[in-house]
Amino acid sequence: MKKILLVLLLMVSFNCFSQTENDSILIPRTELNEVFDAIDELTKQDSIKNVLISDLKLQINNYKLLAKQDSMILMYNTRQINLLNTEINLYDDRLKKVDKWWNKPWVGFIVGAATITTSSWIVSNIK
Repeated sequence: MKKILLVLLLMVSFNCFSQTENDSILIPRTELNEVFDAIDELTKQDSIKNVLISDLKLQINNYKLLAKQDSMILMYNTRQINLLNTEINLYDDRLKKVDKWWNKPWVGFIVGAATITTSSWIVSNIK
């Protein structure tokens, strides 16, 4: 009995929800072709835009890598500047210790000339 009721209910429900000819809308073949062409065109554009998006993502990653490299170059340049400034300070300290006024060539020339003049004066006055 249950099976018969089930079969009857299924048949009634199929008839209630089935589409009839007066419910349907007829679409001309040209309009359908236009819709399909539009769908094909949109699919083509979508694939092109997907390729463009992937290329732009790759470009963004390259720019991020370039920014990291630039920051590393700036950091190393800053280090190099600090090291060169330290080297300049060390050279200045060395010059203060080594390059005194008596180690200059012009002082040696004047002392030599004075020594020769004084020794010749002493020799000329001793006779």
